[in-house]
Amino acid sequence: MYNVLIVEDHDRLREQLGQFYEQEGFQVSTASCGEDGVKKLAEEKFAIVVSDVKMPGMDGFQLARHVREKYADTDVILITAFGNIKQAVEAMKLGASDYITKPFQPEAIRMVSEKLIEKRRLLDEVRELRQKVQDEHNLENILSKSPKMFKVFDLIRSLAETDSGVMITGETGTGKELVARAIHNLSRRKAKQFVAINCGAFPDTLLESELFGYEKGAFTGAVQSRAGKIELADGGTLFLDEIETMAPPMQVKLLRVLQEREVERLGGNRRVKVDMRVVAATNVDLKLCLARGSLREDFYYRINVIPLQLPPLRERLEDLPILINHILNKHPVAQEKRIKQVGPRVLDQMLAYHWPGNIRELENILERAIVKCQGETIEDVDLPAPPQRVIDRHYASNGDGDLSLKQWLLRSEKEYLRSLLIKHKGAISSTANEAKVDNKTLYRKMRRHGLHKESFKDLG
Repeated sequence: MYNVLIVEDHDRLREQLGQFYEQEGFQVSTASCGEDGVKKLAEEKFAIVVSDVKMPGMDGFQLARHVREKYADTDVILITAFGNIKQAVEAMKLGASDYITKPFQPEAIRMVSEKLIEKRRLLDEVRELRQKVQDEHNLENILSKSPKMFKVFDLIRSLAETDSGVMITGETGTGKELVARAIHNLSRRKAKQFVAINCGAFPDTLLESELFGYEKGAFTGAVQSRAGKIELADGGTLFLDEIETMAPPMQVKLLRVLQEREVERLGGNRRVKVDMRVVAATNVDLKLCLARGSLREDFYYRINVIPLQLPPLRERLEDLPILINHILNKHPVAQEKRIKQVGPRVLDQMLAYHWPGNIRELENILERAIVKCQGETIEDVDLPAPPQRVIDRHYASNGDGDLSLKQWLLRSEKEYLRSLLIKHKGAISSTANEAKVDNKTLYRKMRRHGLHKESFKDLG
C-alpha cells in the first residue's frame, strides 16, 4: 500500500480527494497548508504529494521545490487553475511530476496517479534487480562475477561461522587482506578489532615487540608499557600477512600463544588471557618452506587448518570490466575529470595482458592512465613489457666469495638434492636414479644435509 499526502486549504476539496484516494487503495494523510505538509513529510515517507498551487503562506510551488530537494523519491501532483498553462509549465520546472487543472474529474486524477505508481513500481523492480546483482557480485567489497571467486565467496561465508585458523594463499595483489577482513566482518567477532600485521615488514626483534607488546624498561627506548597486536586482537581477529617470513624462533613463541591462549609482554612476568582468531596469508608455497626448514611443521599445521586459495587476476579476466568500473568510480581524480570508462581497444589490451601484479597492478596502471586522460574515456594505457629472464644471482654474481670451495660444493650439493627430492616428492629410488647414485649413498648425503624424505611428500 502506497502513502499519499494531500495538501489543500479548502476543507471540502481536501476531504473529497482523501475519500477518492482511500477508495483507490492508498493510505491517506492530509494537511491544510504547506507548512503542515512539510511537517508531515518529515514524519512519514510518501509516494505521492497532491497539493493545490494557490494556498496562504507556503504555496504549492514552494512545497514542490521543498519535496524535490529533500525527498527525491516522492512524486508531486500540483492542482492548477483551469486553463492556466503558465502555472502548469512553472509547476513542471519546479519538479512537479504532473499536474491537473480545476475543475477535474476523478478519472483524470486516477490516470495521473496510476501512471506515477506504475513508474515507481518499475523503478523499485530495477533497484531490486540491481541490488540482487550487486549482492551476488560483491561480498564485503570483494567484487567478482567469476565462478572461481563465487566458490571463494561460499568458503568465506562458511569460514565466518567458525573460529578455525585460515591460511589464505595467493599471488601478490590478489586481495588476501580483503578476504581476511571479509571473514572477520561476517563472523561473530565483527564487533571486535581486526588487527593486521605484515610479518615481512619488521626485523625479528621488532616483530616480537609488535606482536607481544612490552613493559616499561624492557629494552632501551621502552619508556612506557605497550600492548602488542595479540592483546589488541582479543575477542577479534589477528591477521598475519607474509607469514613465511617469520623466523622459526618467533614461530615457537607464537605457537605457544596459540596453544595456551595466553600472552606475556616482553620484560613482563604476567600472562594475559587472549581469545582471538588467527588468519594468516602468504604468496609462496608453504610446503616448500617446510622442505627448506624455514617453517616449522608444528606451526604450519596449527595455522593451516583451512586453506583458502585465491585465483590470480589472469584466471578471472571476466572481472576486469567491473574492477575497472569500481576503480574509476572511487578514484577522486577520475571523478573530477568525469572519466567513466576505458575504450574498447584498451580493454582488449588489458584482457590480453598477463597481470603478474594482479589487482594492485591494475590499480596502479589505471591511476597512470587517469592522470594522462584528457576526455571521459581512457583511450591509452601503459602496460609493461614482459619481464626479461634474469639469471639467478646465486650463479651470476660473485656473492659467494667468502665461501671456500668445499663449502660452496656442499651447499650446491644440498640445493641439487633438494630440487630432485621436490621433483620426485621424496621418492628415494627415483631421486637416486636421476642423481646416478645408489640409495645408500643418497641416504648418507641426505643425513649430512639434514634432508628428510617425509618433508618432500605431496610436493610438486
